[in-house]
Amino acid sequence: LKEDRNQMVSIGPESKYILSTSGRLASLSRYNTLLSEVLHLDVAYIPLTSHTTNLKVDPEKFCFALRGMPCIGGAISKDIKHSVIPYLDIIEENALRIGSVNTIIVQEGKLKGYNTDALGFEYAILKGIKDSGIEVKSAVCYGYGGVASVVTTILSNLGIQVYLTGRNNNIIKSRAVELSVDVWTDEQCDLFVNATPASESALDIATNFLPAIQSCKIVFDHEMPGKYLKEYCMEKGLYHIAGTEMYYPQMYAQWTLFLEERIPGVRDNIAQLIQQAEEVIAAKEKGI
Repeated sequence: LKEDRNQMVSIGPESKYILSTSGRLASLSRYNTLLSEVLHLDVAYIPLTSHTTNLKVDPEKFCFALRGMPCIGGAISKDIKHSVIPYLDIIEENALRIGSVNTIIVQEGKLKGYNTDALGFEYAILKGIKDSGIEVKSAVCYGYGGVASVVTTILSNLGIQVYLTGRNNNIIKSRAVELSVDVWTDEQCDLFVNATPASESALDIATNFLPAIQSCKIVFDHEMPGKYLKEYCMEKGLYHIAGTEMYYPQMYAQWTLFLEERIPGVRDNIAQLIQQAEEVIAAKEKGI
C-alpha cells in the first residue's frame, strides 16, 4: 500500500479493517505494528484520503465505507467529528452530549459512535491540576472548532467557569451560545486551553491569543508539539500541560473499544501493548 517498506500492510481475503481519517505516518506505523506484529491479528489500519480541493473526507462516504467493507470500526482525527453524527445508528451518551464522535465501532452491521477525546482531556486537566498544585476556578478556551466542544463540556462538568475566545469575534459569539459558555472579555482566568494549531506559529499573529493568556497560571495545548506555546510557558513560568497528556489516554480508550471483543483483558493491557509496538518500530529504525 505504501512505497516505504516500513508502512506496507499485508491484506488477505479474510482481513478486517480499521479505517481512519488521519494520514499521519506515525499512526499508520504504530497501529499496523500493534495489529500485525504484537497482537498477530489479520486486521489492517487504513487511512482514507480525499481528492476534493479542501482535502476533507466526506462523512457520508466514510460511513458507507465502514458499512461496505469488513470493518471493525473507524477513527476520526479531525474535520468530520460532528458532521458524521447523522450517519450513525447509535451514539454513546457522552458523544451525543458533546456533539462530537472520534471513534466508530461496527456492531452487527450498525455504526456506534463514541468520544474518547473527552476522557483524554479530562485526564490531562485533572492530572495537570494535581501535579501543579494550582487551583483552577476559571478557564479561557482559545478556539471554537470541534475540540472546543470537548473542552467546554468537560471543564463545565468539573465546575470550572469557562470563557471562549479566538480569531473571529462574530464566530466566538455564536459558538459561545451553542456551547453554553461566556465570551471572554478580558476576564482574568486560571487556565488557558489552546484548541487550535496556533501554537505552531508565532503567538502574536493569532488574534486574542496573548491577551487571553496573560493572567493564566496553567496552560493546556491540544496541538502537538506546540513549539511556540511551550517556549512561551517556559519563559513566563507557566505550568504547561502537553497535548500528549490527552493523546495517549484517549488513544488507549479508543483502541480498547476496537479490540475488546478480540483480545480478552485488553483494557488492562492496552498501554503496554502500544508501548511494545513503539519499541518494535524503534528497534527497526535502529536496525536491530
